[in-house]
Amino acid sequence: MTEPRANPLAPRQISPRDGWLRALRCGLAAAVAAAIGCGGTGLGAETRTDISGRMATARSPIETCYEAALKANRKLQGTMVLSLVAAPQTGQFQDIAITRDDLNDPGMRKCVVDEVGKLKLEKPQASRVSVSYPLHFAPSN
Repeated sequence: MTEPRANPLAPRQISPRDGWLRALRCGLAAAVAAAIGCGGTGLGAETRTDISGRMATARSPIETCYEAALKANRKLQGTMVLSLVAAPQTGQFQDIAITRDDLNDPGMRKCVVDEVGKLKLEKPQASRVSVSYPLHFAPSN
């Protein structure tokens, strides 16, 4: 008998050592699904893949920030939800705002916004692309 598959859109906990990218991708899938369900931009699969790929490039720097923050607070965990826009024509990520911050760590907020602000879509769209993107953080045991 096969084991039932977990819901790929369910929130995931991430740690600096395991599952970070998988959780990040699952978080994006949930965010994009929610945006489409709420009459959002109607992102296509190619755009979702592009956003996921760009966010994956921020993984290592954000992970480094999280590891540093854990040294100050070893119980630091929670969800941070970003709202961002990929600019038309350039694809540059801009208007980055944190709409939920369970971590309540100013250094983490600055790090995440700075790192995501360096990103841009590989294939910019003709129109503005708005995304809500959750990041889930949890220390590894």
